[in-house]
Amino acid sequence: MNVLLWHLDGKLPNLALMRIAAHHRGQGDDVTLRMVSNRSGIDAAAYREIEPRFGDPTWGRVYASAIFDRSAPLLSRIGELYPSAIVGGTGSAKLGLSLLDVGIQDGPLDYSDYPAWRQSIGFTMRGCRFKCDFCVVPRKEGRARAVGTIAEIWRGEPWPRQLLLLDNDFFGGEHWQERIAEIRDGRFRVSFMQGINARILSDEAAAAIASVDYRADDMKERRIYTAWDAKGDERVLFRGLRRLVDAGVKPDHIMVYMLVGHALGETHDERDHRRRLLREFGARPYPMPFVRTPELVGFQRWVIQAYDKGIPWAAWKAAGYSPRRLGDRYTLPLVTP
Repeated sequence: MNVLLWHLDGKLPNLALMRIAAHHRGQGDDVTLRMVSNRSGIDAAAYREIEPRFGDPTWGRVYASAIFDRSAPLLSRIGELYPSAIVGGTGSAKLGLSLLDVGIQDGPLDYSDYPAWRQSIGFTMRGCRFKCDFCVVPRKEGRARAVGTIAEIWRGEPWPRQLLLLDNDFFGGEHWQERIAEIRDGRFRVSFMQGINARILSDEAAAAIASVDYRADDMKERRIYTAWDAKGDERVLFRGLRRLVDAGVKPDHIMVYMLVGHALGETHDERDHRRRLLREFGARPYPMPFVRTPELVGFQRWVIQAYDKGIPWAAWKAAGYSPRRLGDRYTLPLVTP
């Protein structure tokens, strides 16, 4: 049987498609994975990429996975082109659809469709202890629970000891101490790329983070990701950040995703208050617009490209959020954010 897999968005290998590929290849099926150019938005090229191609076989099964809501039009078009296609993912209306629902048991991952990928990727836990209204994880995954060990995630030799953990609440897993020990004792580089919740970080958890070789998702820079989503979290967030620093994590290693544009009536001054406090602490603020208005996207660019270190917001806004329109009045920063 010929099987077609559609990877519609996201820069990481798609775990669901990798597991589907392993299942079908294990049954002797021919599997083809196709990726769509859909990094920041859908254009005519993305629609052309999902059209049937000359010489295509008759597909016995077609699967499509979407992470982001922006991919919904592509899923609709795939439904028109391949009426029997099985679609799923966070960006799909069928949020509750699981691989078990389509007859595929939990099993190994097939990395062969992503030949340039060298890291090992997976979950040690699923779910989350919180129910933030902007997040689909509680609806999609339920309560926090342990699901795997480091040995089960790592691809083994000759692959590098580099882990990308997709856990949404690493310290919500009941066996996180064992997972930290496995990471440390196995001399792994690890990216907690979905972030850790600094608001409820204990001294023990902060020390555990400092004890491992934590990295950015490219495995190059030292990086811990966390988030500041609501202005009311200021006290508990900085308590956690201070615990990280006291444990040995440098402030510059901490990247704090700031949800902006979500709170009703949020003002620029409120956003800037968070930015300023994080800069003063020495952490790296990274605004994440809930809605992509020109001002919020302009604020994001101002901060993540470190223009905020040398250019006042009023001047940045007057220049249409573009450094090219500032003239030579301001010197652009030569430092990273």
